[in-house]
Amino acid sequence: MSQGLKTAEVEAVLHLDHDDRTYTKVVSELTIRVPLAWSLADGLLLDSRSDRYRNAMRCLVRGPAVRGLKGVETNWQEWRAGEPTVGPVRDVRAADRGRARWVEVVVRAHGWVDQRNELRIGPWTVVVGRAMWSVRLAPPEPIRTATWQRIVVDPGSSGAVSVKPEARLGRDGDRLAWYPDAAAPPIEIRVAPAWPRAYAAQDDDPPFAALDEVGGLLWWLVLVASLGCVLVMLPLLPRPNRAELRARDDLRGWALVLLCVVSVVQGRNVHLGAIGAFGDNDKWQEQAAHAPWAWLTAAIAGGILLSFGRAGRAVAVTVALLGAVAVLPALQPDLFDLEPKTFVAAPGPTDLTTAAVSAAAVCSTALLFLGSTAAVRRLAADAGLYRPRRTRPRLRALLAGTVVCLVILGVCYAAAAERDWNRASWLSPHIDPGGWLPGSTSPLPDDPGYGAWHHAELRSNLLWFTHNVQNWWCALLWIPSGLAILGLLRARAQDATDATVALRGPAGPYRLLVLLLFPVMAALNIGEYTASGALSWVWFFAYLLPLAGLLRLASSGRTVGDKQLENSGEPLNRTLRVSHRPLLLDRARTYRERHAQLRRLDHGQADDATVRRRDLETRLRRLHRWRSSGGSRDHLPHDVSVVDAVLVLGPGDTWWENGVRAARFTQPVALPLTASLVWANQLRGEALTSTLHERLGLPDVLLQFLLWQVGYAAAGMVLGALWHQLPGRRGPTKAFCVALAYALPAGLFALGNWALGEEQTGLAFAVVAMLLVLTLTGILMDLETFREEHRYWRGRIARLYSIYQMRFFSVQVAWLLAQAAAIATIWQFLAETGGSPLQNSGGSQTP
Repeated sequence: MSQGLKTAEVEAVLHLDHDDRTYTKVVSELTIRVPLAWSLADGLLLDSRSDRYRNAMRCLVRGPAVRGLKGVETNWQEWRAGEPTVGPVRDVRAADRGRARWVEVVVRAHGWVDQRNELRIGPWTVVVGRAMWSVRLAPPEPIRTATWQRIVVDPGSSGAVSVKPEARLGRDGDRLAWYPDAAAPPIEIRVAPAWPRAYAAQDDDPPFAALDEVGGLLWWLVLVASLGCVLVMLPLLPRPNRAELRARDDLRGWALVLLCVVSVVQGRNVHLGAIGAFGDNDKWQEQAAHAPWAWLTAAIAGGILLSFGRAGRAVAVTVALLGAVAVLPALQPDLFDLEPKTFVAAPGPTDLTTAAVSAAAVCSTALLFLGSTAAVRRLAADAGLYRPRRTRPRLRALLAGTVVCLVILGVCYAAAAERDWNRASWLSPHIDPGGWLPGSTSPLPDDPGYGAWHHAELRSNLLWFTHNVQNWWCALLWIPSGLAILGLLRARAQDATDATVALRGPAGPYRLLVLLLFPVMAALNIGEYTASGALSWVWFFAYLLPLAGLLRLASSGRTVGDKQLENSGEPLNRTLRVSHRPLLLDRARTYRERHAQLRRLDHGQADDATVRRRDLETRLRRLHRWRSSGGSRDHLPHDVSVVDAVLVLGPGDTWWENGVRAARFTQPVALPLTASLVWANQLRGEALTSTLHERLGLPDVLLQFLLWQVGYAAAGMVLGALWHQLPGRRGPTKAFCVALAYALPAGLFALGNWALGEEQTGLAFAVVAMLLVLTLTGILMDLETFREEHRYWRGRIARLYSIYQMRFFSVQVAWLLAQAAAIATIWQFLAETGGSPLQNSGGSQTP
């Protein structure tokens, strides 16, 4: 049936894109002009869902059978932005004009070199070695003998090391080109990519995979060690109250739980990386043997979390039953005839085996969710962040919430798996299994058929469900870690209600806890170079140390509170208390009124001709009267106004209240920016393709939206808690210091990406968004400090104009406009460029 393709005309173009990518992108465009005289040509004009269309298309673009699937064509590594373009055309040659008709088929496909394996994209095969890649033309047999008019290969910035046969440069510029006008020649190009691309292509092979997992494990161990340092320092502080003692116990218990959980979960991943469990996609059946052990690790992790959550006897009994169902198939697979290698292949196991795997996957995942909920509930309740009606959680509520989460995850997971299967098996016959061969009317011998392999793929996704969810869930353990930190901070802040500014801020281990909030809850998820997280733990310190360094510089007399009183030379922060707020607010209002009168006098607009300038200046000097800590008469520092003194206090009576207010102010401000970041990272261009095909891509969109909001709230909490210790007179200046500590690691990471030639389009937008959120939060904090004056002004803008006064107000407006312009510029750049490449390509049979 393919003999009629000898007169077909073929053109093939291949491009290797190495620049600004973690993985090299391979882009193929295959153009085939098929004569209508070919017996299967009319099938190309039918709907792409018909078997006749697939039958004809297989003859043109299929490759060698992969993964040993009889009668089913799958290619997990190839991606397409859309269906092939098919349309009838006329022969444009003068001799044959108007006589011959053709069907032109244009197939555009792409993929990423992300494994040391053979990558098949269109008619090309890329054989990936350690340091050298081989690009070969391997067209399907039916079109191999067709007339190949033009073959073009662009090896990209790395260039070609060798070319066989010899190419020539023609109308295609500097790219390698062949114009055989005959059958396909045996083309082979060897490419030596830059070492970052070569290293990234081996990220699933040992020892690189193990180093990647070890880097993630070290991040958690660094966090546990930091919490341990805090716990060692805490007994040195005097007079802890009852709430603080309970918060200390929670933090100590959580540090131990976190160590055990990440050791179990991440330890298994380190082992899998060390043995190269996922380094070869062709061994997908052998790799299935590693999936059941996730049921065991998930059950252990869930049990540890539930013991910490103090869930009660009824929950404990339920957990024991769920644990038994989850663990038994993993430890005794023979009882259920479970052989992972045959479970993921056609024709399939018995119903009992499928039911046992389904029960184990559901129960083990439910244990994770139950344990996480109980642990978060305890931390939030003991910290006073949540006030439950009952001391212990109700079993019915826990189970209901878990079932809802499992249903949502299961539906999204199954939909993504089905979508990915349809993408990979688009050439397979769906209705007639005999359609695998053109013109065949009977199935192949021993061919399970499309439906059997479709069910096998769904079972494979079911087998790996707990493994995928567990890795996704483990990355969220920073949320209860942050809650444990916040609980201890809240308990400590209750004893600092009317202390002086010098004693109000967090000090010692509590200051370290505030600093830990930054890398734990507010930091960007960065640190991977060449697709490896081996150094990801270093970025924990990259966020912690800049903020600590800025506070260290600010403690050298650079804050308003460090300014000295005029007579005694005593720092202002040793005399300023919250109880002074009413007096300072009254003086600040009078101060602004007197300055307004002075400005009118300067412009000849006096309200009363009898008012003299000297009288106003005398009244202004009286407003600066103050008393030292010893009670002697003194004056505010000469360069500190009463307005500045009020702004030092902030809107809250304690540093904890300042932090809570700042965290709340970030939420409405950050909503549009969070939506923009989620769109840019997950819903734009190629990122949308990844989201739709990743097993947990859709739930992760909602989750990332919530996590960005939590991150902004944590940054606001740090800003408010350190309000008295940050340099600057007004909120935007204090916010700039925190934003600078946020931007420095991102800038360092961007510099590394630039040196390695990797993508980084979203970093600038995230940094500027954080700066804008914190700047607006700082302004709202200043407005809230003068909240008692809201009745005197028509709106917030008028009140802000009065607080900042003319020159300061114009500076802040200009600063905000500059940030808005930067965000608009970056947004336009993101809208005009494509999304980030898929980070995990391949079928679900290898997670």
